[in-house]
Amino acid sequence: MLIAKKMNTIIRILLVNNIQNNPNLKVSILAKKANISAAMAKRLVLRLERSEYVSIRKGVKVIDHIKLMMAWGYTYSIRELEREEFIAAERPQYVMLKIANKARLWRLKYAFTLFSATEHVYPYVAPSDTHLYILKKDLREWQSLFREENMLATERGGGNVICLLVDEEYLEGVSEVRDVNIVSLPQLYADLFSYGGRGEEAAQEIIRLIKK
Repeated sequence: MLIAKKMNTIIRILLVNNIQNNPNLKVSILAKKANISAAMAKRLVLRLERSEYVSIRKGVKVIDHIKLMMAWGYTYSIRELEREEFIAAERPQYVMLKIANKARLWRLKYAFTLFSATEHVYPYVAPSDTHLYILKKDLREWQSLFREENMLATERGGGNVICLLVDEEYLEGVSEVRDVNIVSLPQLYADLFSYGGRGEEAAQEIIRLIKK
């Protein structure tokens, strides 16, 4: 990551809460959500305040969520995340529904991202691969799930189902759209922008969607 993990977490929480019309967060609540001390949360928030991204009065309030989200996109990199890849024979749209249904049965948390998620919130380009966040602690269960569905593990760069291994904080603000879970719009923007290429163009569509 180009910025510290804890700062990534704080920014993610602030942006998601802003979109959910809960713009003011007490530092103590922010710290609890981020699983850090109140003192650490206060230091990170003060850094954001000095850069004029937030104000601290009755609570922590994002001044311009689009500006903060765009700045976050420049300091975040989805390509740095640990991953496991699998090969599926079916089309991405079918694979997504299969994964969603199985995850529901197995009670596994997940969220689709990149073009897999974009197609569900703002059809921009049909995905050729399936990208999703899964929790690191659940990797063995996911491996069993994929084996059951005849999706074979493969080396990095050889799969069309890419599982990004993360902690639960990445799933902040996950929503269900057309029967599958997708990441929050701020997370989707950061993912697309940092992915590059067509991702940067799709990220601009996410900004337009948020502004609406």
